[in-house]
Amino acid sequence: MAQAAGRFVRIALVSVLAYHISTIARDDAKDDDTDHARPHATAGDGAGLGRRIVAEAKTQRGVPYSWGGGGPSGKSRGICCSPGGYDGRETVGFDCSGLVQYAVYQASRGRITLPRVAADQVQRGKPVTRDSMRPGDLIGFDHGQGITHIGIYIGDGRMVQAPQTGDVVKISPLAPRAHQRWIIRRLR
Repeated sequence: MAQAAGRFVRIALVSVLAYHISTIARDDAKDDDTDHARPHATAGDGAGLGRRIVAEAKTQRGVPYSWGGGGPSGKSRGICCSPGGYDGRETVGFDCSGLVQYAVYQASRGRITLPRVAADQVQRGKPVTRDSMRPGDLIGFDHGQGITHIGIYIGDGRMVQAPQTGDVVKISPLAPRAHQRWIIRRLR
């Protein structure tokens, strides 16, 4: 009986290892620098939370945008209705602030629960300038109507975001938003 259990454990371990190797190979083939692994916390590692926030958000790439969708525990059906009339009730996914709320909650191991909407999320944390951004910083965007969108900085002028209805969680350049006012926050 013990030998059978030992064989099962070895088979399960090999299966998990094969899955992770295939994930790395797929990302390398796409010339993607994404690390789907969730880094573990280390005591006194100030940049560790930021890296974990990025890693958690990246695990959701490809999940559909859903107005009002998502939260600390993950993707969910959205709500009705956005100012543009979009209805998220039939789509399981994330909107921008739901993705940020999820990534931060998971990365902090439940220590940090952000408010639900982007305008409130950018009130948390330490203010940061564009020149001093680090991976994991939250970026709220204001194009004249207050904060209407939020993303997570991943480095190299890019962010991970849930952009809009009909799209998916993805990595996007920040350059198209350079003309907007940014509110940047770093969580600890």
